[in-house]
Amino acid sequence: MISTLKADFYRIIKSSLGFYSVAGLVVVGIAFGFLASSDNTPQLIIQSGLSNGALLLPVFLTNIFMISWGHEFSYRVVNNSLISGMKRSTFFASKTILTFLLTILFIGVYATSLMITTWALKGGFSLSAAMKPLLAQLPLYLAASSLGILLFNGLKASYISVAAFISLAFVGDTIFSNIISTYFAKFDFILDTLFFSNLRMVTDLSALSSSQFQTIFISSAIYSALALLVSFRLFKNREFK
Repeated sequence: MISTLKADFYRIIKSSLGFYSVAGLVVVGIAFGFLASSDNTPQLIIQSGLSNGALLLPVFLTNIFMISWGHEFSYRVVNNSLISGMKRSTFFASKTILTFLLTILFIGVYATSLMITTWALKGGFSLSAAMKPLLAQLPLYLAASSLGILLFNGLKASYISVAAFISLAFVGDTIFSNIISTYFAKFDFILDTLFFSNLRMVTDLSALSSSQFQTIFISSAIYSALALLVSFRLFKNREFK
C-alpha cells in the first residue's frame, strides 16, 4: 500500500494534477480574507472565511475524486493493478487514504492562504484559536470525501459522479430538509446531522452546545463509516473488464 501511495503522489506531482485547484484555493482564501477584513477582528475574519469557504470548497474536492478514483477507472489503472496481483482491499484502502490526505491538503492550503491574508491585513492573532474552527470542520470534510468515494464507486461515469456530488453539496441538504419537515416531522432530529450544512455552523463553536457538538461529530463519523463500507462492497463486487 505504501508503494502505491508513493507512486500516486509521484504521478500527481509529475503531471501537476490538482495544481490549478490548489492555485484556486489560494486565490479564494485571499479573496475571502479581503472581503471579511473591513471592521472585523482577525478571529472573525478567519471564522467568516472558513464559513464562506465551505460554500465553494466542495467544488474543489471533486478534483480530488477525479485524481484518486476517476483517473483509475477511466484509464483502467485499476484493471492493471488487480491483474498484477494487488488485492481489491489494498487498492481500495490506498485510494481512500489518498483521497483523505488530499482533502486535508486542500483544506490546509485554503486555510493557510486565509490566515496569511488575515495576518497581512490585521497583524498577529492567536493561532490556536484560529485552528479550532478549522479542526472542527475537518471531520465533516472527510465525511464529504467519503460521500464522494461512494458516488464514484456507485456510479459508472465520472462526470455523473461529479455532477451528483456538486448537486448534493449545494442543494441536497435543502431538499432533504424540506422532505423531512413536510413528510417525516418526527424524524427532524436527522436535520442536525447534515454535514454540508454543519460545515458552516461549526465555525462558530461558541454558538454550539455540547450536545450539538457531539451529535455533529458522531453523525459525521457514522456517515463516513457507512459510506466507506458500502463503497467497498460495491468496489469488491464490481466487474472490471
